[in-house]
Amino acid sequence: MMRAITLVVVACGLAALSLGLGVRDVPLATVVEAWTAYNPYNPDHIVVRDLRMARAVAALLGGAALGLAGALMQVMTRNPLADPGILGINSGAAFGVVMGIWVLGLSAAGALVLPALVGAGITAVLVLVLGGGAGRDGPDPVRMVLVGAALSALFLSLTWALLILSRQSLDIYRYWVLGGFGQVDPSNLWAVMPLLLAGFGAAFVAAFMLNPLALGDDTARALGVRVGLARFISLVGTVLLCGTTVSLAGPIAFIGLIVPHLVRPFARGDVRRLAFGSVVLGAALAMTADVLGRLILPGQEIEAGAIMALIGGPALIVLVQRQREALV
Repeated sequence: MMRAITLVVVACGLAALSLGLGVRDVPLATVVEAWTAYNPYNPDHIVVRDLRMARAVAALLGGAALGLAGALMQVMTRNPLADPGILGINSGAAFGVVMGIWVLGLSAAGALVLPALVGAGITAVLVLVLGGGAGRDGPDPVRMVLVGAALSALFLSLTWALLILSRQSLDIYRYWVLGGFGQVDPSNLWAVMPLLLAGFGAAFVAAFMLNPLALGDDTARALGVRVGLARFISLVGTVLLCGTTVSLAGPIAFIGLIVPHLVRPFARGDVRRLAFGSVVLGAALAMTADVLGRLILPGQEIEAGAIMALIGGPALIVLVQRQREALV
């Protein structure tokens, strides 16, 4: 409990710190003044309240959503390397976004939510079905990773094929694909908030049902768990969380992979603890990446997605090595 409280304090502290950091730093006194004595004609007050506050909230919610989605996917598939990026769900959502830009002429994040959810949903169903999740014995972890990698490559190829055909789509996509919270518009954030909250609700309902699945599908059924319903609710929660976050901030990799592994030793096999811990640590990690991106190069910003790629690449290698050693 103390660790969770500490992480909450750290995440909130980083969010408060981020209100003053950027290409143009705002003094702490001005940040406080923006909330206590707001002046709509002061550009620093506008930056703090109308832009950076939305960015901080988006980073906290997006990181929490991806961390929770990764935890659910690893439990549901019994695959410690499962996450929305590796299983192709982010690529499916990205392809849906590009289709929305190319076919429908959409550009605002709020308008891109539906195509992102459709792309993420189709990919998640394909991974689950082709990976053996529809069978009585449950999903095959290795097959799911292979299916996810194949679908990710397929959707990436289709995405770039569409971008070659449309310069306008490329112009919109290239700013979005790096993954970051700097371009989040407050109106778009509030527009997708109901879907995010619905995703969190479905995910936590699923977390209470997934505990017995760690013992195997047959054992879970013997304990009275409706395995199919549990997986369906998990799938709905994962699609809502990933699709909404991708449409809002772009594809941000590795949060869903790393966070559950860091939380698992403290969860003691309880999926509910794993879910709550992944929400808190995911929010803290995304906020950390966002703040680091503003500090590394003075006067410039690096998107949080690029920072997470630098962190997540080596982490993935370490996790794969550990899995290999565990199998030997």
